[in-house]
Amino acid sequence: MTVKQDAVTADFLGFRPICWTWAREAFWAGELPFLADLPIRARFVLLVVLALVASVVFGSVYLAAGQRIEAMLQAQDSYRRLNDLAGDVRGLSAAAQNLMEIFARERDPAVAEALKRDLGQIRERLDRVAELSAGGPMAQAVGEAQVGVEAIAQSFQGLESHMVRLGLTPQSGLRARLNESSRAVERELAMWPASAPLSLAMARMRLAERDFMLDGLEDALGRHRAATGQLDIALDSSALPNSTRDDLRRLSAAYGEELQAFAAGSLAVKAELAEVRSGFLALQPVMQRVLAYAREGMAEAIAAQEAERRATGRQVALVGLLAGLSFLLACLVIAHSITRPVRLIQDAMERLSHGDHGIAVPGSARRNEIGDMARAVGVFKENAIAMVRLQEEQRSIRSQADAANRAHLLALAEGFEQAVKSTADLVASNAVGIRHTAERMTSGTDQGKSSAMAVAEAARQCRTTVQAVAEATGVLGDSVREISAGTEDAAAIARDAVGRLASTTERIQSLSLVAGRIGRVVTMIEEIAQRTNMLALNATIEAQRAGEAGKGFAVVAGEVKHLASQTARSTREIAAQVAEIQGATADTEVAIEGIGDTILRMDRIAGEVADAVSRQRDVTARIQRCVGEMDRDAAVVGDGVASVTQAAVRYCAAAIRVIWAAKDLARPATALNHEVDSFLTTVRR
Repeated sequence: MTVKQDAVTADFLGFRPICWTWAREAFWAGELPFLADLPIRARFVLLVVLALVASVVFGSVYLAAGQRIEAMLQAQDSYRRLNDLAGDVRGLSAAAQNLMEIFARERDPAVAEALKRDLGQIRERLDRVAELSAGGPMAQAVGEAQVGVEAIAQSFQGLESHMVRLGLTPQSGLRARLNESSRAVERELAMWPASAPLSLAMARMRLAERDFMLDGLEDALGRHRAATGQLDIALDSSALPNSTRDDLRRLSAAYGEELQAFAAGSLAVKAELAEVRSGFLALQPVMQRVLAYAREGMAEAIAAQEAERRATGRQVALVGLLAGLSFLLACLVIAHSITRPVRLIQDAMERLSHGDHGIAVPGSARRNEIGDMARAVGVFKENAIAMVRLQEEQRSIRSQADAANRAHLLALAEGFEQAVKSTADLVASNAVGIRHTAERMTSGTDQGKSSAMAVAEAARQCRTTVQAVAEATGVLGDSVREISAGTEDAAAIARDAVGRLASTTERIQSLSLVAGRIGRVVTMIEEIAQRTNMLALNATIEAQRAGEAGKGFAVVAGEVKHLASQTARSTREIAAQVAEIQGATADTEVAIEGIGDTILRMDRIAGEVADAVSRQRDVTARIQRCVGEMDRDAAVVGDGVASVTQAAVRYCAAAIRVIWAAKDLARPATALNHEVDSFLTTVRR
């Protein structure tokens, strides 16, 4: 048995250092099992609960001590009330005894009533004393006092009844009857003046009565009986009639009986009075004992209160010290369980900030705020890795996009330059041709007008003039045909320019789409930078919540936020360049739309010129018909001259409009060349 106990003891002694080592390592690592996954808020709640428990324990100790002190105060108050009541009983008993003596001496009914009231108050206070001392060492004594007071009350009641029977006044009770009997004997003797021995005996009887009334001694009664015998003897020897003697004997006998009854009542009064006095005397020691007991109890209660207060102070101090130490230890443990993992996460963040992306973030498996911070650091780690990869991809995409966009822009610029310049040159050359044709039309119109005037002035030379008009009409037809051909060429050139402008617009739009795709890539990079910035901001907030332990974490979060800000600035610069390309493209589209509008106006002008040429062709036909008719009807010459004049005016106006349109068409072509040169210069940069 001893060997087995030694083995168990050895195992326990070997297990205890292991447990201590494990607890110490877990504490310093902040990995206490019961706190590992507990949320930080719950830990603070646990601290609050511990504080509440400590407060409850502290309050319970203080409350229990307060209850004990309150009980002692109640006991002290009970002793105080007991002392007051006992003192009242003593005072009331002394007053009642004094009233009893006064009543016995003066036989005043008011004094008797006052005595009865005092006895009632004594009973009431003794009942309260009995309630306070119930179950205590004074209960028996108080019971004896209550019995004694009841005996006093009964004795006083007997005393009062005897004194009422005797007569409270000379005119009541036995006293009045005794006086009446003595006066009856004296009246009877007064009727016989010669009865001196009888009067002497009667005087002795009254003297003995007076002595008994004053002293109440038996000797006075003996002398009264002796005087009564002397009266009988004197009656026997007197010369009074027999009837008178019989009456005197009867009256003296009644007088003696009344005195005997009065004496018996007086003795009873003395006995009752002695009982009352002995009752009051017996009550005083009992009340003195109660007073002594109450005073001792008060002293003991005060001493017990002082001792309880001192003990309570020690208990409260001890419990407060233990509660404070326990709460401080709990605060240290919980604070260490929070700060240690945060420091480990801070170290991981510092290593991440120095580019060590292979580090394992500690505490990621925890299911609390520390685990959230660790997982947030893991997100930083992943974002850092993704940021490095994204920067590499961004540099690659940027270089590829720059090369591709440069080549594509140069090719577009070359094609656009060739198309637009060829179109502009063609428009300009056609405008020059239209202007020359219009000038020829103007000169031809002037010639027609001159011929018409010559015909008007010299109708006689009509046929000669008709031949000249025919020749002019032929020239005019040729000019109209040339104008019609030039107009058709200008319309074809305008339509070709519109087609090439549409192709150029499509190329510019494709360039804008490429810039838009670059902008979306830049937007995606900017969103990633914003998310990284938000994560850094959240990390900074968590670090501020962590206080002193989160300063390193805040530094790392600030570094990540700075990198995110640099990335955002880079993306904004790229976005600005893309916006410039898009703006230039939009300007080019606007310029091309202006060129297209100009070409459309040229097309409309060419259409108007074609309409004018068609009308000129009709006029030429009419002129030719008029020339044929001149030979047949000279009367129509005047009308023909007027028609020729009007047609010449219309031809001149149309030609002038064509000249203006040609000039208007030449100016946009020149402006188009300048805009194209400016756009190509911008694109080639």
